[in-house]
Amino acid sequence: MTEQPFADTAGTTPGVELPITLEAFQRLHADAYFDYTYACLGDARLAQQLVSEAFLELADCWDLVLTYPQPAATAWAALRHLVEAERERLDRLDERVAFSVALRLEWEPWLDDLDAITTGVDGLEAGMALGAAIKELPAAKFDVIVLRFVVGLKVAGTAQAMGTDEGTVKSLTTQARTKLEARLRSRRLLRPGTTKKDQE
Repeated sequence: MTEQPFADTAGTTPGVELPITLEAFQRLHADAYFDYTYACLGDARLAQQLVSEAFLELADCWDLVLTYPQPAATAWAALRHLVEAERERLDRLDERVAFSVALRLEWEPWLDDLDAITTGVDGLEAGMALGAAIKELPAAKFDVIVLRFVVGLKVAGTAQAMGTDEGTVKSLTTQARTKLEARLRSRRLLRPGTTKKDQE
């Protein structure tokens, strides 16, 4: 989904030299971090700035982070802290960003799998409702839905980005979808009945 490739993947800022292990970590995760941040904020320049800031913050304590059981989870937490602060400050996941999410999700296989948009309900209306429901998900469930169905990562890529295991990603996906489906059904945007669960 990257609108603008994450620039300077060898170093977050010209003149700043990262520890070699953090540089390798950055090369592995920078694109997913950028795509997630861009999906949340709808601003490519701001997304790149926040991802760079996250890696610079990590550089200050990288040796300590490497002693943690799940360094990638710690790095993900650092990024999403910056993104959440920006979302609160700007309230950027508003109707404009929900509209962008809606347009993408309108043709996503996930919506096809739901097989649930009611006859006569405008696809954009359903997509907007879905975007609003996504925004209200708790943190980890929100992250999984954005990474998997907005950014387009598979289970393995989502687990790698978040620093967790694939089983957790699958579980969070199921829980998040259940919440989203309940929300849309309450608004009469889903037909009663079961839906297929995407676990790829």
